Amino acid sequence: MAKERLGVTFVIAKDQTFTGLTICLDGGTFSNCRFERCTIIISGVLPISLENPRFVDCQWSFIGPASTTVSFMAAMYRAGAKDLIEATCNSIMGKGPRPSALGAQ
Repeated sequence: MAKERLGVTFVIAKDQTFTGLTICLDGGTFSNCRFERCTIIISGVLPISLENPRFVDCQWSFIGPASTTVSFMAAMYRAGAKDLIEATCNSIMGKGPRPSALGAQ
């Protein structure tokens, strides 16, 4: 099912399996969906809602702002902000406190 607002299509899927497709998750709501051997695209332009997703043998592609963010985080890690990036990743995985803001004392 897809809804359109202001010329942007929002995908709403529940209890579906997607196999061998290229899917941009931006703007979508996916509940209890399984993605098998899909190419998953994230642009970071619109929010994504995922409830209990399953990703099996998928490839990931970050484009636009999402690519910029991933590249920036990689550059920061290489530039010595290892603790910040690792704390951010740990926070994402629920393994520790949220990282402090850059420059915070």
